[in-house]
Amino acid sequence: MDESTLAGITTFVLHKVAVAGRRVIAERLAHKPGITLWQFAALAELDDHGPIAQHALAAGLGIDPSDMVRLMDELIEDRLVARDRDPADRRRYQITMTAKGRRALATGRSVVQEVEKTTLAPLSATERATLHDLVARIYGGL
Repeated sequence: MDESTLAGITTFVLHKVAVAGRRVIAERLAHKPGITLWQFAALAELDDHGPIAQHALAAGLGIDPSDMVRLMDELIEDRLVARDRDPADRRRYQITMTAKGRRALATGRSVVQEVEKTTLAPLSATERATLHDLVARIYGGL
């Protein structure tokens, strides 16, 4: 590997792979199930954590609160989530995934798995698992 070129910079190559994968995922999610990549991410975060306060969801996604308001408006309008009073604290609202949101997430996960399988096709199953472990460790250290 020639480290004097961009192709020799591991983080640059990871970025290029991520950008290409993200673009294909976004295109396919828009087609089926008809959601944006950010909507998919919000649904996945809700699936991971269950009903959650909007500000906590924004923090989990790492997005600005004003962008979160726009995203929530889209999700609520599309009936993918509901915003209800938090039973533990009636002063707050919590976001809950709807049945339609669960169906969209399940379809979206299938789309993401297909794209990931195609993107990582040059690697063996063992290499894919190793790659995932390595990048997860890097991500965990950020």
